[in-house]
Amino acid sequence: MKKILLILSLFLIIPFAKVNAEEVDITLFYGNGCPHCAEEEKYLKTLKSELGKNINITTYEIWDNKENQDLYEKVLTTLSIDNDKTSVPFTIIGNTTFEGYNDEISGKIKKTIFENLKQKNLNVVKEIENGNPVPTSLTLDPNPTIHFTFLGKTDIKKTNALTISTTEGIADAINLGSLWIILFLAGIMLAIYNNKKRLLLGGLFVITSSITYMIITLTGAEFTINQTVFIRTFISIVTIIAGAISVDAYIKINVPKKSILQILQELFGNKQMLLYSAGIIIASIIATFTLVNQAHSSPALVQTALEIQGINNQMPYMFLYFFMYLITSLILVGIVNIIIKELVIENTIGTYNRLIAGITMLVAAFILIYFPSVFMMA
Repeated sequence: MKKILLILSLFLIIPFAKVNAEEVDITLFYGNGCPHCAEEEKYLKTLKSELGKNINITTYEIWDNKENQDLYEKVLTTLSIDNDKTSVPFTIIGNTTFEGYNDEISGKIKKTIFENLKQKNLNVVKEIENGNPVPTSLTLDPNPTIHFTFLGKTDIKKTNALTISTTEGIADAINLGSLWIILFLAGIMLAIYNNKKRLLLGGLFVITSSITYMIITLTGAEFTINQTVFIRTFISIVTIIAGAISVDAYIKINVPKKSILQILQELFGNKQMLLYSAGIIIASIIATFTLVNQAHSSPALVQTALEIQGINNQMPYMFLYFFMYLITSLILVGIVNIIIKELVIENTIGTYNRLIAGITMLVAAFILIYFPSVFMMA
């Protein structure tokens, strides 16, 4: 128990920095009851959970608020945009505007945010309200800053690239999205009695997940909102099936009728570990896809920092980032294994391990389906 308390105490001192200033202002003009506006508002909330203090979002409702409508019309006039041909949602980032909303625009919004992190922050609406001219081009910020999880508000040009890559790799491994992966993995590990097999399968899961994450990120793969929802739903179904099999195995421990797990074990005989390993690899790849769209911003922030520093060969730094992500994830798996071993397997509660495993996976699936924002996977 002392080991467990010591390990858990480490999470209490993880230095998640809190800063107040934002670097990129996003302005959204919307209308109550507009379905596309509601979709974009949800997306912007997701971006806020991803990028934190790097962005500040201001919204103006213009269908029911006359003051906001007047401001909207003033903005359009100043920007020489025809009001009669413009509809909400209307988004402004720097001096770039977006009319309407769909998956293609969501990708452009995200890309524009990272471009504006390199430049002096410009809030067009505030400039117009103050009667100032709106610049047609933006200049690079001589002292650009990015808000990182561990480092806080960081002066990019004065911070070593190795430090950024290392700390962000660690931070990415313990963000809320990654912790859902650990919760999912914990459910699988709980169903395995053998300590070496738990560590082997847990390590295989993490290594596969890290490689998948790295490949998707470095190839610049992007996923639409609909694709993300589909992947999230699919892995939830897989999790429910795994959880149900584990609960079934517990219920039929002292019952003559064989459980689904026993049937599978007899069917594959000595090849059980190969089956488990294949299942772990597939589950890891699929589960990683639920994480990528949320955590994709973490390596993008590192890449933006490297671009600001003028580093052309970014690959060594990105590999360092993913290496630290892998090492930290493996440490987390080790911690999870110790907790399972000390509190479950080698305790009287160990007789309920398959039931606990099933419930853990069912809870993970429930959260992913109904409350994805808890783990920033909305």
